[in-house]
Amino acid sequence: MNSELLTRLRACCKDEAAFEQMQQLLIDKIQPLKQEIERANLQVERQKALFNAIARLREPLDLEAIFQATATEVRQLLVADRVGMFRFYADSGWNDGEFVSEDVAADFGSAIAQKVHDRCFGDRYAIHYQQGRVQAVADIYDAGLSDCHIEILARFQVRANLVVPLLQGQNLWGLLCIHQCRAPRQWQETEIEFVHQIANHLGVALQHAELLAELRAEIVERQQAEQRAQELNQELQQAIVELKAVNKELEAFSYSVSHDLRAPLRSIDGFSQALLEDCLDQLDSTGQDYLHRIRSATQRMGQLIDDLLTLSRVTRSEMSRESVALSRLASRICTDLQMAHPDRQVEFAVQPGLVVQGDPRLLEVLLDNLLNNAWKFTSRQLQAKIEFGAIAQENGIPAFFVRDDGVGFDMVYADKLFRPFQRLHGMNEFFGNGIGLATVQRIVHRHGGRVWAEGALTRGATFYFTLFAEEVEA
Repeated sequence: MNSELLTRLRACCKDEAAFEQMQQLLIDKIQPLKQEIERANLQVERQKALFNAIARLREPLDLEAIFQATATEVRQLLVADRVGMFRFYADSGWNDGEFVSEDVAADFGSAIAQKVHDRCFGDRYAIHYQQGRVQAVADIYDAGLSDCHIEILARFQVRANLVVPLLQGQNLWGLLCIHQCRAPRQWQETEIEFVHQIANHLGVALQHAELLAELRAEIVERQQAEQRAQELNQELQQAIVELKAVNKELEAFSYSVSHDLRAPLRSIDGFSQALLEDCLDQLDSTGQDYLHRIRSATQRMGQLIDDLLTLSRVTRSEMSRESVALSRLASRICTDLQMAHPDRQVEFAVQPGLVVQGDPRLLEVLLDNLLNNAWKFTSRQLQAKIEFGAIAQENGIPAFFVRDDGVGFDMVYADKLFRPFQRLHGMNEFFGNGIGLATVQRIVHRHGGRVWAEGALTRGATFYFTLFAEEVEA
């Protein structure tokens, strides 16, 4: 009590016994008030600590700084000897870990980075802490702890401890440990509740840290994927440039070789014909057969070279883009075929009015190849039918087609149809070099379209193509 107040009271009171009784009465009344004020002040300080813990979560997330600031603040408020954050090693089954942060009194050693192995914790206690268990031990030597646990705690000079789980979501990440090292300590309910609240807020920080780590990892992974995609795209562009250069060289070489081979082939064919005309009576049947075979082979080779030159010209020539009446062009080709083979009974059906934008010379080569192809593969029909028309696709781009009711083909081999020199029938069945459909495909590709075929053996075939389905470089 205030000494001045007591002096005044003593002066007013002549009965010393009465004064002593009054003084004791005042002390009895005031002391509980002082204790209540102290408890209130302590509660305020703890609420400040909780507020600070929450405020730190709103700042840029730094777990190490959050742990350190929290450990320091909690140790000061609880007047403890050590406050530490213990983390379990991943995949250790909660049997191994170490202290990753602490605030410790100067009289006691640091627990940081000291590895702890507890062979019993994972099997016996982890599940309980994961469910929110709190352990408050007033004296480790009088709490029924196992010898191995006493040994672990004594290693850190612990006499009393308060342990609360640190949960990252549903996972037991670690433990918040409050150590009293100087002497035993009876932990109050308010202290336990305070530490439990602090642990909950640290759990939120751990959860945020995990989400942030996952987000950063995803960002890094995405950046790496984008970087790799850019690298692959650059490699692809470089490969395309190199491939175009190689293709141009090959096309130039093919054109040059094919062109240069025509003259000697004409000479071989010409001299073979001269031998047959001038020296026929001097040759026996075997010699005559050899000459006929030579002429046949050179003529076939000449046709093959002509086809190669056509294919090369299709690829190398400059493209124009103008209006082309496909229906009129198809009708003229059909008329020419019928006039060249008047003995054939073929019905032609050409859809009128089909007009496109494209290169007229290349589109004529395209239709000529497709219609001649249909003419060839219906040659065994007594009465055949060949159609040219267009159908509407879902994307609005028309698909043109040439359809016949000839020998058809097995769809298993559909992907081979447009490869150069690929044939699905023998030379003794149908004449050809396997260049026509390859030429068709190149023309279609130069027009930004695609070409495909459908058919069945003995049931005919249909060849479809689109033009300028997507713009491509000519």
